[in-house]
Amino acid sequence: MPGGPAAARAWQLTGRGARVMLAGRVEELDLNKLLASPELQAAGGLILALVIGYAVSTALAGALARAAARRQGDLGEHLLALMRRPVWTTVVVIALEWAGDRLKLVEQTTFDAVLGTVVVVVWVTALVRAADEVLLALVRRASAGETGPAAGRATGLVHFLVRVVVLLAGLYLVMVLWGLDVRAWQVSAGVAGAVLGFAAQDSLRNLVSAVLLYGDAPLRIGDVIVVEKRLRGRVTDIGWRSTRVLTNDGVEVNLPNALLGTWRVVNESAGPHQAVRLACEFTVEFGRTAEELRAIVLPGVTALPELRPDLPAELQFRGPTAAGLRFALLVYLADPSRRSQGLDVANTHILRSLRAAGVALAHSSHDVHVGGPLAAGLRAALVPGPKGMS
Repeated sequence: MPGGPAAARAWQLTGRGARVMLAGRVEELDLNKLLASPELQAAGGLILALVIGYAVSTALAGALARAAARRQGDLGEHLLALMRRPVWTTVVVIALEWAGDRLKLVEQTTFDAVLGTVVVVVWVTALVRAADEVLLALVRRASAGETGPAAGRATGLVHFLVRVVVLLAGLYLVMVLWGLDVRAWQVSAGVAGAVLGFAAQDSLRNLVSAVLLYGDAPLRIGDVIVVEKRLRGRVTDIGWRSTRVLTNDGVEVNLPNALLGTWRVVNESAGPHQAVRLACEFTVEFGRTAEELRAIVLPGVTALPELRPDLPAELQFRGPTAAGLRFALLVYLADPSRRSQGLDVANTHILRSLRAAGVALAHSSHDVHVGGPLAAGLRAALVPGPKGMS
């Protein structure tokens, strides 16, 4: 080293002194005090919240990708997408609340109220959008892809009701977060609800039944139904108070939804074949066999109008009666609303086929046998004697 041994010695002493000074500063640094620093804790909490939020968002994104790969347009996929932002916001707000509690920069009560309001607003928005998605899915299912006036009214009214309920719940939570007195509001809401419920109980019952009809979808617009075995017709509209049914006579009947939910309703348009089977019964004279009647009646049934040609007709032997042998021709209607026309066509075919084959329809006949003194008196009164006798 330039400068000789003296300079090297001085350099060693200087380096040793620097190391001693650095070691002293490290010894003076208290790790516990560093970890207890509010600034460091706040920064660490925010970083941890961002990491957790990113992990949750990534997990939801993966679930969405798997759902999209399994099925296109799934309702669960849309709901998961709507939950990403609220979950992320909630995690970040929790971290901010924890950081604000450590830093003491503002009044903690006000800071907590502001953060809670943000969370409520985000979740209320997400819940309204999720309810809209669920509602649209239910309406599509109930209307079978048809966008008629009933579906439009369903979407509008339920959308309004859901928004009102969710917004009122969010407003209540915000008032609680800011420490406002909500007892008067609760009492007023309770009284108003009781008055409205008592005054409009029939309308509310019909409204709830309409929601169940749209959700459960036991019948749809265009279905042919039979109500309590007395009313039969085609459903033309499903409203919020009543369901309209058009009978075969061209008369529109309004059925309250509350009663429609409790009555026995037969949906003739439902089932695997979307067809209604008719049973046309007739009775023939004794001495005929089931095979003989099938060979006479069944040919030509599939070519009849008003009937389904792709579904086979049957002729069943129902058993003997006092007048003769009872049979039933089973056929399927092409249009369930034209039941009377289908019965006319089938019965006409039966009568024409039997007459062409020389088979007579059976009818009830009774022989009356009278004996004793009453019979003698009746014969004397009804059968006159010779003219010379009196």
